[in-house]
Amino acid sequence: MTIAIRPPFSKISSAVNWFKGSPPLNSRNAILDELRAIAILNMIAYHFCYCAVKIYGADWSWFSSFGVGAWQEYICCSFLFIAGFCSRFSKRPYKRAFKIALCAFLITFVTYLFNAKGFVIFGILHCMALSMFIVALFSKLIEKIPPAFGVGASLAFALIVWNTTRGYFGFGDFSLALPAVLYETDALFILGMKTKSFKSIDYFPLFPYLFVFLTGAFMGAYRDFLPRSLFKRPIGFLTFVGGHSLLIYMIHQPIIIFLIYLYTQIAR
Repeated sequence: MTIAIRPPFSKISSAVNWFKGSPPLNSRNAILDELRAIAILNMIAYHFCYCAVKIYGADWSWFSSFGVGAWQEYICCSFLFIAGFCSRFSKRPYKRAFKIALCAFLITFVTYLFNAKGFVIFGILHCMALSMFIVALFSKLIEKIPPAFGVGASLAFALIVWNTTRGYFGFGDFSLALPAVLYETDALFILGMKTKSFKSIDYFPLFPYLFVFLTGAFMGAYRDFLPRSLFKRPIGFLTFVGGHSLLIYMIHQPIIIFLIYLYTQIAR
């Protein structure tokens, strides 16, 4: 009779694998993990600055500059584009979307416990999870659309609806004001139409970010045209970080807040 003995820390390992929700690192697409890692490292740096300014009152006037706003958009759009790209060849898209949705709900719950007046209602994980569900639901239709047309149309729609939260479509002289009645209720906040009193400390509505995700989904059709060397490389630091990006995302901000708090106490 053979007795199976589970290795130590197996439960911890299982939890980590649940957050990863992906194949072993040596069977993953290296270039995607590396790009994802660059995005998550930028996010850590951004959130460090955000916590220092917004929570601990650091006097960094540059943090409100246009460049920092562009930096934030690069980070979130990178995540959504890569997630969309990967959705094109995901074997279990609904399962992956459900895991992301659970993580999003956890973030909403935890931030509500700490500050009910300013918590995450519809952040980047909420947007990503819903975008995954939408793409999975309409996957057969998406596959029938020529990828080049899909990329162009998705980018065009993203630009057209980029200013939805500001009350209009388009830019400058080529803009169209949306009916004010749409912004008298928060019923359409998922689309980017909300009242002035609406608050979410992390907010990424479907307009325009669904179309960023769709751009990645259509670009995913070109994966087989890329050099194989981009996808199969030895595991390095960036590949490792990218392979654990969801877990790092979930834990990095509490760690940052604690470290900044620890520094402020020591520096007194």
